[in-house]
Amino acid sequence: MDWQIKPLSKKSSLSGTDLSVGDEVVSLVYIGENALIERIDILKSELENTPLPKNIIGRWERKVSENPDQDEKFARKLALASSEDLFLSLFDNESVDAPQKDIIKMLLALQLERKRILKSVTHLQNGIQTYIHVSSKREFQVRQIDIDDTLIINIQSQLDTLII
Repeated sequence: MDWQIKPLSKKSSLSGTDLSVGDEVVSLVYIGENALIERIDILKSELENTPLPKNIIGRWERKVSENPDQDEKFARKLALASSEDLFLSLFDNESVDAPQKDIIKMLLALQLERKRILKSVTHLQNGIQTYIHVSSKREFQVRQIDIDDTLIINIQSQLDTLII
């Protein structure tokens, strides 16, 4: 299974303003009400006067480029870059600890390893897998979770906000 992060919204989640080529957009993934994973895309210029959601677990920025729907290869590359950005940001913001965060880390690590963006550097030890980010040489410790049908059912609707 190849999961990809959903592309940018067509409009700012805050103001409803249409996103145009060249706009800088900040994507935020956070734990919302009822412990659900939520994502918003906001124009960077709107952030100054906006209270951010609490429990942010991931954040990345993108500049709106030409319509990625016109070029499928470009759209896949952009989605993979968003997956990589989300994975890195999950480790940059360790202030929020949520069970969903460990699951997302593990699923993204598996996808990014398959795409050769991450490389496994140790054997599984005490339920932890160590990966190295190939381009930055940064190491990441990812807790491995047994995924069963019940877990997938519980997180599927939450992952729908992030993944195609």
